[in-house]
Amino acid sequence: MLNSMLQWLKKSSKPYAEWATFLGFIAACIGIFMAYGQLRTANAQLEQANDQRRWQNYNELNIRYAQLYENIPKDIASGCTGGFANIEPDTKRWVRQYFDLYSEEYWLFLNDLIPKEMWTHRIHGGVRVNLNNYPALVEGYRYWKEQGAFTHPVEFQPEVERAIVDAKQLPQKSQAAP
Repeated sequence: MLNSMLQWLKKSSKPYAEWATFLGFIAACIGIFMAYGQLRTANAQLEQANDQRRWQNYNELNIRYAQLYENIPKDIASGCTGGFANIEPDTKRWVRQYFDLYSEEYWLFLNDLIPKEMWTHRIHGGVRVNLNNYPALVEGYRYWKEQGAFTHPVEFQPEVERAIVDAKQLPQKSQAAP
């Protein structure tokens, strides 16, 4: 009886082995498909988290800009030109802070850490408007640049120089009547 059982097992095992291999292959395919789905979900979640972080970075910069702009020195707001070296130390620091913030925004843009549309539609154009409306910013940039400032990121100085050229193309700020 044992011998007949072994004989039956030898004859029947090949089809069972083939079915087991087939079912194992199906299970592996399902596992790969599920893993791929999980990977896509994880990538989508990561991209969503990165996008939220970009907006958070932009919002933080926007708050800092609003605070900086709120304290714009009168000699800059009045549109004064000439003699930046003789201007008040607080005004010089304010201009330095303005360009430090601009260089930080530029670095974040280069590293895809703020939304591209905010750089292209808000920051990029806003800087040009400010450089056009407040000539002391241009003088201040040149003053601080001569002091060795604004070397990071490496591309920042050429970016500012392009912004200065672009700002000259904008309509000039009209002076209020006395």
